[in-house]
Amino acid sequence: MIQKLRAKLKEKGINACIVLTSDPHLSEYIPDYWACRQYLSGFSGSAGTLIVTEDVAVLWTDGRYYIQAQKQLQGSGIELEKSNCNSYKDWLVCNLNSGDVVATDGRVLPLSLKLELEKILSPKNIKLEIKCDVIDEIWDNRPALPSGEIFAHNIRFCEKSRVEKISLIRNSTNEATYHLISSLDDIAWIMNLRGSDIPYNPLFLAHLLISKEKVVLFVDKSKISPTLQEELTNDNIEIQEYKSLDSALAKINNSTILLDSTRVNAHIAELLGNNKIIDKINTSLFFKSTKSEFEINHIKDSMIADGVALCNFFSWLEIALANGESIDELIISDKLSHFRAQNPLYISDSFPTIAGFNANGAMPHYCATLESFSKIVGDGLLLIDSGAQYQNGTTDITRVVPIGNITNEQRRDYTLVLKANINITLAVFPEGLSMSMLDCLARMPLWQEHLDYMHGTGHGVGYFLNVHEGPQSISSRYNPQAKALEGMVTSIEPGLYRNGKWGIRLENLVVNRAFKNQKSDEYGKFMYFEVLSLCPFEKKCIIDSMLDTREKEWLSNYHKQVYNKLSPHLSGEALKWLQTRCIE
Repeated sequence: MIQKLRAKLKEKGINACIVLTSDPHLSEYIPDYWACRQYLSGFSGSAGTLIVTEDVAVLWTDGRYYIQAQKQLQGSGIELEKSNCNSYKDWLVCNLNSGDVVATDGRVLPLSLKLELEKILSPKNIKLEIKCDVIDEIWDNRPALPSGEIFAHNIRFCEKSRVEKISLIRNSTNEATYHLISSLDDIAWIMNLRGSDIPYNPLFLAHLLISKEKVVLFVDKSKISPTLQEELTNDNIEIQEYKSLDSALAKINNSTILLDSTRVNAHIAELLGNNKIIDKINTSLFFKSTKSEFEINHIKDSMIADGVALCNFFSWLEIALANGESIDELIISDKLSHFRAQNPLYISDSFPTIAGFNANGAMPHYCATLESFSKIVGDGLLLIDSGAQYQNGTTDITRVVPIGNITNEQRRDYTLVLKANINITLAVFPEGLSMSMLDCLARMPLWQEHLDYMHGTGHGVGYFLNVHEGPQSISSRYNPQAKALEGMVTSIEPGLYRNGKWGIRLENLVVNRAFKNQKSDEYGKFMYFEVLSLCPFEKKCIIDSMLDTREKEWLSNYHKQVYNKLSPHLSGEALKWLQTRCIE
């Protein structure tokens, strides 16, 4: 495929092509139709950028996927770079010449990235061409765009109607004539609608244009039932075809349009011509990320459902292994989905289950396939990172379980990661602080042993929406937008990975809470984390002497909470499994 692409580039006078992992909505997870980077390279991770020139092809990805990419790129002729060490933008500046042309598809290029690329390329007289879709010309049997039915989010779980949410957006600023929104999670949240166009995320392909007079949803009309169409019409939502956005935007003149340049593609921005653009974060991003008490209570119910499923799964796994049944990483994924699906509010998994035994667990985003998976035999550590989409919440949790006999070194690593998790979970922090500043609290127990992990400590999580949600995140990269606000749900997931041996990651979801009775109001409002996830940690993996009094107290209280929340919903072997891990 790379050679076919090179031939097309030469034919069109293009010196380099940037292939992003993206779609017109700049989604993290993308439909197969837009999986151009994977089609060309064979690398299946969810993050990466490929650059192809006449004689070189280079792929950049982050620490989560580096080991995986090494395997999948073997023999492809594509060089691999770590994105946290070297930037593909710097590579372009250093390796291209004056007068060269760099092309990419503007439909999947963030406007913010276009502006950044132009800024660094123009001083070298390198032209950026964004009207380029050469991959479509070489991709035989390209998958079709998804066509899943759109459905309303159950009213039981929606505190505000779509009319109320649209009013929130309109009233958030007086300076804009239009709000242009292309990010699928924002659109789904505003519209109180869900879909199945994006794997594991209950989203649908659409754009949304909100003015003071009307609201237009650009979407494939065939996905909307007559009943739902009538509901939208009654709420004064005009429905236009998904492909008609370009012509609709081209008709807007002399207006002020608010958009987020990190969440709107460059092609769309070009259509806006002589209009004034206000580049601001979508206000829906903050409304969506700060969960209300109504939503938090539903999320807590989804955590109970998830915890019950996990107890049933882990007790099954323990018994199956004791009976000598043949278990592999693929079976683990299927069984987790099976137990979760027993809850009537379950819709799907929230991401592909990561079940990695021993060396596979050392790859943070490993995913077993029919071509490559391990059986659970012998001794070692099994890392399981999984989650689900329920109508009342989105879950994401990671646990590590011992298989057979484990070593003191493995127990030591597990305990260090547990200490890291507890250390940040016990944080107290001022409202409005960038949550990235809390990252070092998780890493400190590892840093003291001269250890670290090459991924973020936490990401925001949606409400029956994306398992990765902004603006909140906990990462060593300072993020001024990741301000701590009450009601934000975030993961806490420190890890430790021994390449070729084992991996450990322990993850809970937490929600930002404000203290009701502060000691002092002199320095503003202070916050803490309330743990939402409900699943015990493995006592067999913990070296008690490594935990201090504070950590032991937290662990004891957490296990009491887990037992009290889950035990009324369990019986038989699943209840016994929970008792052995929670009752001291």
